[in-house]
Amino acid sequence: MNKFYTGKQVLSYGTPFIFSLGNRSIGKTFYWTCRNINKFLHEGKKFIYMRRYDEDLKRVAPSYFDAVAFKFPDVEFEVKGNGKSGTEFYINKRLAGMTVALSVATKYKSISMPDYDTIMYDEFLPEDNVYLPNEVGNALNFYQTVARGGGQAIREEVKFIFIANNVTLNNPYFRDLKIRDNIMLGTKYSVDPDKAWVVELTNNAEIAKEIATTPFGKMIAKTKYGDYALKSEFYLDDATFIQKPKGNSRYYCTLVWNGKSYGVYEYFEEGLFYVSPKVDPNSKDVFALSTLDHKPNYIMMYRNTFNPLYHFLKYAYDNALLRFETDDCKFMFMEFMSYQT
Repeated sequence: MNKFYTGKQVLSYGTPFIFSLGNRSIGKTFYWTCRNINKFLHEGKKFIYMRRYDEDLKRVAPSYFDAVAFKFPDVEFEVKGNGKSGTEFYINKRLAGMTVALSVATKYKSISMPDYDTIMYDEFLPEDNVYLPNEVGNALNFYQTVARGGGQAIREEVKFIFIANNVTLNNPYFRDLKIRDNIMLGTKYSVDPDKAWVVELTNNAEIAKEIATTPFGKMIAKTKYGDYALKSEFYLDDATFIQKPKGNSRYYCTLVWNGKSYGVYEYFEEGLFYVSPKVDPNSKDVFALSTLDHKPNYIMMYRNTFNPLYHFLKYAYDNALLRFETDDCKFMFMEFMSYQT
C-alpha cells in the first residue's frame, strides 16, 4: 500500500472546490501534479498552476515537472517562461497548462478557457498569515472566468484545488465561505450540504513517524514547529489570549473588518481590553479597517502615525493587554494587523 497521499477519496465527493490540508511531506502537490498530467494525456484537459504572487511562481514553476518526471518515463515535459503568470507548460510538445498568480488573476477576466478544467492553488495558506486584500473574492472571480463557456454558465466539472500544509483553520476562505463553522474536527472529510466544497484534513502518521526517527525529527520534536510537522497540529491555531472576560466594562469602539463588526471593551478589574463579537449598535466610534468596509459615518483607520487608535491597539497587543473572546476575534485582529493599506 502506498504510504503517500492520494486524492481519490476527496474527488469522489464531486464538489467543484476541494480544500486539501495535511502534514508536510506527504505528497499532496505530487499527487495533484500527476493528476494534472494524466488528465491532459487521457482527456486533453489543461490545467492552471496558481500561487499567490508572481515571485512565488518564479521560484517553483520552472521546475514544476521535475519531482514527478520519473513517473512518466515516456513523456516529454517543457516549461516555457520564467515561471511568472503566463508561463506555459508543454507535454509532448502540446500546450497543457499555464501559471497564474492570484494577485494578477483579474487580468485574465476576458480570456476564454473552455479546455481548462483544473486550477491548482498550491500553498494557499501562508505561514506568515498575510493574504491579499479581497483574496477570496479574487479567487471566486477567477474560478468563474475559467468555469464559464461551453454553452454553460458554469462548467461544473471544473475543479479548484486548494492545497496547503496544516497552517490554520482560521483563514479567509473558511470564514467567508462559512466553512469554518461546518468543519467536523476529528473527521477526515467535511462536505458542504450544497456540495460546493469538501475539506480534507489528512494526518499521515506513517510519514510523520518516519521523519521523527531522523536527527532533524528528533531535534524539532519538542518545538512548536515539531507539533506542526510531526503531530499535524495547526501551526497558527492556538488558544493564546483567547478567554472570557470578567467584571465590569465600558464599551470602547467598534471595528469593522470584511463586513463583520467586532466590539472592543475595557475591563477595569482585569486591566485588560477585549475584542468581542458583541457590539454596541449605538456606538458612534466605528472604525473601518480597510477601504472595502468604509461607509458614511465610519472612521477610516490607516496604519500610520496619524491614527492613534491603531497604535493603541498594537501597543495593547504587544504588551499582553489585549484578549479575544473567540478565535474568530483573534483571527480578525491578526489579519488586520498584517493588512497592507
